[in-house]
Amino acid sequence: MNETTEAPKKRGRKPGTKMTPKVRLKHNPKTAREDFLKKFKTLTDIGFYGMDDFAKEVVNHLWSNPEITFHVTDFNQSRLDNANREYAQRSFSMYRWHTYSESDFIEHPCVDTIVVSKDAKDMVMKRHNPYNIKLIVLEEME
Repeated sequence: MNETTEAPKKRGRKPGTKMTPKVRLKHNPKTAREDFLKKFKTLTDIGFYGMDDFAKEVVNHLWSNPEITFHVTDFNQSRLDNANREYAQRSFSMYRWHTYSESDFIEHPCVDTIVVSKDAKDMVMKRHNPYNIKLIVLEEME
């Protein structure tokens, strides 16, 4: 009789195959803040269009630097009022915290870089941007 013996199959992945690709996690406010600080650490005037959790995380972290000025607006007036109550009572806020109405915030800006909340992104991108202001959505930043 002709006996053929086969070696048992080895477990695991075959040699030379790549590992599965890394899974990209969604940004959370802390990781978005860290990415923003890496890329834009030299800014002294920052605009915020929409105060969501991501924007609040950036403002809270940057507040310790007294040279940074914040220019803020929001299409949701109650959200802007709540942020104004929170930040306007901090020390030296009258020199650093400025709120504006949303009309002409993009068209006639006070700053070169504006952080836009994700829920306001569609409205802001449709608006006329004659000065080519850099618009950043923290949740989508890579």
